Amino acid sequence: MKQTIVLITHDKDDKDDRASQWLKRRGYALALACPAEGESIPPLTDDIAGVVVYGGRQAVDEQDHYPFLKDELRFIDETLKRGFPYLGLCLGGQLLAHALGEPVRPHAGGFAEYGYYDFVPTPAGDAALGPVPKVLQSHFHGWYATPKGAVALGRTAAYPEQAFSYGDKAYGIQFHPEASRGMLERWIARRPPERHAMPGAYPPDRQLADNLVYDEALGAWFHGFLSRWMAPAEAYCEAAE
Repeated sequence: MKQTIVLITHDKDDKDDRASQWLKRRGYALALACPAEGESIPPLTDDIAGVVVYGGRQAVDEQDHYPFLKDELRFIDETLKRGFPYLGLCLGGQLLAHALGEPVRPHAGGFAEYGYYDFVPTPAGDAALGPVPKVLQSHFHGWYATPKGAVALGRTAAYPEQAFSYGDKAYGIQFHPEASRGMLERWIARRPPERHAMPGAYPPDRQLADNLVYDEALGAWFHGFLSRWMAPAEAYCEAAE
């Protein structure tokens, strides 16, 4: 049976991300849903090999305004309880932190991260992630302590929590290794201009220039990370054949 990856998006424009492209090349079936557009989240059937929840313009603390976030949190909780591999990117990582009991909110000092930044791994992050190049960021919310039961994997200068693992199958990542050049251009075009005036943020021209310098290395790192994340599922599939 062909294994399926559930992909939860928050903007139907973003279809050219590295995660979905890599998974398609590896032969996985993709079950995509955009709850922000009223689409239902696929059920966690036995053929599911993993779940990816992407970033979005919504904030975790806006659940009353965006009720679909409550559905996503219930889905994440079920994903963890049933032991499916989970990868949360930006909002997806924040939702995982919230599901594990950690508050998610704007930076107390008003800092934002838009552009490419140095990632500083913890010792556990060194072991789990390997050398991480400069990472693409697009946020001003985050979690500020390691969720209970999780392992901190790294930080940036302004944000003390940038990545964590929960068990051996779930990861929350604040940055955007999945983003293509086209995605970055669309994000900049629709982002409120005042975001780029926040402390710590880089202007659009620097973001686009840095993309030409750092994107290739970040993409190569992400493909390696995906290979390690999906290795247990692929080994199980090969054994079943």
